[in-house]
Amino acid sequence: VRGPSSARRRFLSRSVRSNMMAGRATARIAGVVAFALMAATLQGCGKSGGVSPTPAPETTTTMTTTQMGPLPPQPEMPFSPMRGICYQAPPGKSLSPELPGLDMMQAGYADQWGPKGRDDLGMIRTLGANSVRLYHGAGLEADTDHQAFLDRAHELGLRVLLGFHTQNICPEFDCFKHWHSATARGFKAGFVKDGAWHPAIKAVVLMDEPDLLNLMNDDGTAVNCTGAQAQCRTKAVLSSLDGFLAAEEESKIDSSNVSLTVAWSFTTRDSVDGKLNSSYLYGFQDTVAGIDDPTLADYSPRKYDALQEAFTSRWVHSVNIPAQWSFAKEMIADKYEPFKKHPWFIAQFTPKNDGSQDLT
Repeated sequence: VRGPSSARRRFLSRSVRSNMMAGRATARIAGVVAFALMAATLQGCGKSGGVSPTPAPETTTTMTTTQMGPLPPQPEMPFSPMRGICYQAPPGKSLSPELPGLDMMQAGYADQWGPKGRDDLGMIRTLGANSVRLYHGAGLEADTDHQAFLDRAHELGLRVLLGFHTQNICPEFDCFKHWHSATARGFKAGFVKDGAWHPAIKAVVLMDEPDLLNLMNDDGTAVNCTGAQAQCRTKAVLSSLDGFLAAEEESKIDSSNVSLTVAWSFTTRDSVDGKLNSSYLYGFQDTVAGIDDPTLADYSPRKYDALQEAFTSRWVHSVNIPAQWSFAKEMIADKYEPFKKHPWFIAQFTPKNDGSQDLT
């Protein structure tokens, strides 16, 4: 990859509207459902006052239904503006031993997302989305096929934001080994096609909310941050990126079309270099400062040049936002000038109310 215009420019420039358009389609469907429920309720109000209605004569009605099949292949839509659906929908409120697990990409869930079953991916495309985000596609399960999911997404013109399972093994917040292994195993499970990342994969989310420090030792116990939390989370991010890039290099795959990101929590924290205090932009500053000087996180990269090159040419910032867009705009978009070298997007949008004012 050469220059900051490669993967990042192709990723997104006006990305702050990322999940809103898909939300608009969902709101429309909710409106239709609400209308249908109201109509059904009104039809059942036989005792609302006045005389009782005259019973209708008995009739015989023949109904003909047409079974809706899977969505056929669709052309690829423009990626800007980004209209994404976060897909983490196991068939139940809790996982049971009979279910494959959290990784929705694996073949065990093909009857749910695939064209021979419920065709969730087809429905996501029908709603108007052009992308789908996964949370546990890498780092959790790599013994079964993942390519079929990617093939179906590509067939429908959907871009995939491939997420790493973050609650993983990262002793002393050095995630290099496990992220390296998870990436290499993923390549064998279907992430690579024709010597490059699968064409459906548009970005890789290396970590989801690493500021929560929800990582494990080899024995499954929680890693204890004995120093500053900013240092611990930044070390985890740098080492996960370092391990990921090492696996890419060893596999000799073309990575020019795949962007990289970390989705931070939407909260206020101090940045690792102390330049930001109680800021919602802390994670963006952690990444910038950590790449510039890894010693701030007490980390020594295996290949520092590769780390810098990937950040320059492939990095996009992202954040999960459980708030109204008006507030997020004030706290992030309106203060983003120092980070403008890199685009940013909303990795998960869950406003506290229905969010209708954000969808106009």
